[in-house]
Amino acid sequence: MRISRHGSSLVVETPAKLNLSLKVLGQRSDGFHELHSLMVSVRVYDTIRFESQASSEIDLSITALTPSASDVPVDSRNLVVRAAKLLLETSQSELGASIHLTKRIPCEAGMGGGSSDAAATLVCLNQLWDLNLPNNQLHELAAELGSDLNFFIDSKPTAVCTGRGERISSVPLNRPLNLVVVKPDCGLSTADVFKHWATLDQHSPNQHRSEELMTLAEAIRGGQLQHIAESISNDLQQPAREMNDEIENTFNLIARNHVIATGMTGRGSA
Repeated sequence: MRISRHGSSLVVETPAKLNLSLKVLGQRSDGFHELHSLMVSVRVYDTIRFESQASSEIDLSITALTPSASDVPVDSRNLVVRAAKLLLETSQSELGASIHLTKRIPCEAGMGGGSSDAAATLVCLNQLWDLNLPNNQLHELAAELGSDLNFFIDSKPTAVCTGRGERISSVPLNRPLNLVVVKPDCGLSTADVFKHWATLDQHSPNQHRSEELMTLAEAIRGGQLQHIAESISNDLQQPAREMNDEIENTFNLIARNHVIATGMTGRGSA
């Protein structure tokens, strides 16, 4: 994320992410899924302006610059509002915030826009309200809110994410990765995709999947584009293709063109 101060306001550009690899190792006792993933942040940004206000109210407004964001809620269903309120509750601050979100990252795309915005909310309001909460506490709050937030807290360009996504290990990115993001008009429910994933046979043992992820991480460290391309994979891709004809048709369209590699990010649909 890129933060700048404008008078009494903080303005942040929050990046999207892509999963170059996503391995689902099974469901945990807490209801979440054990994941091994390699994420990379990309230059598609939302913009958020934060202004402090004397009351403890959290007011969110949204400008939607992508059609899929036109129905994004501005109440506690929005992760930005939930992040701000969690920070208020934790810090017992008496301040509030007026927040304006300019939405460019597509929704229901698997690109982490909501998670990135919520992580930025924790980081920026910690600064704006002069809370001085340590970084490890911000990570704890991020993990309470969702599985992808921790990736964005430290603005790592590339990282291996494990657990349910909250354990982050940075991976050096030694050369640019040129990527084209294709977003079908449709979106997918995370719960529905995981439910369908559970009905499919998982042929590869977990150890093999972990080894595949480490191979990809080493290829990124070495800047080996061919190895990166060969290692792109996503356990949720097949269930998403089976669930949605538009995603299946998009993959078939791309396959008719010359590309080095193709993969879905997160639970799709991008």
